[in-house]
Amino acid sequence: MKKKRLILLLLIIAWAILVFGLSGQDGGQSSGTSRKLVEFFTSNEEIIDIVEPYVRKLAHFSEYGLGGILFTLLFATYKWSDRKVIVISIALGIWYASIDEIHQLMVDGRHGSVFDVYLDSLGFSTGVCGMLAILKIKEIFFLFFFIFLLFFSNMSTENMKRKESLVCYAEMKR
Repeated sequence: MKKKRLILLLLIIAWAILVFGLSGQDGGQSSGTSRKLVEFFTSNEEIIDIVEPYVRKLAHFSEYGLGGILFTLLFATYKWSDRKVIVISIALGIWYASIDEIHQLMVDGRHGSVFDVYLDSLGFSTGVCGMLAILKIKEIFFLFFFIFLLFFSNMSTENMKRKESLVCYAEMKR
């Protein structure tokens, strides 16, 4: 368990450094990255100009969604209640999104935005809730699988007892 926690903690640190690094890009670099992605799919300048800002916002949402997933996986190793995992994870996500936007205020060609804090927090929350849902589905699946195995192993045990009883009864009749 300690090894898993350490790996998740290192992944969270790598995620935080990545987000900080992307936020440290000046406005031209940041737009250029999104623009290249859109240009991969189309060369129509009009479409590129329309779609590129949405790609940037989707990137905000997605990178924070990944953070939410990582924090949820880490906190789930502590066997905390779902409520505690959600509250602490989302609080940390909002805090980091706020710090990220403050950082962007200090970068040339970038600006901090309350809307981006909201979008990042929404992405983080989606990652947290989505990962918790997956973990719960996994628990339910294993519970049903365990019950299924118990049921069929019990049936086969009962059948074995019946067969033994029939053999004993047949031997007594001889």
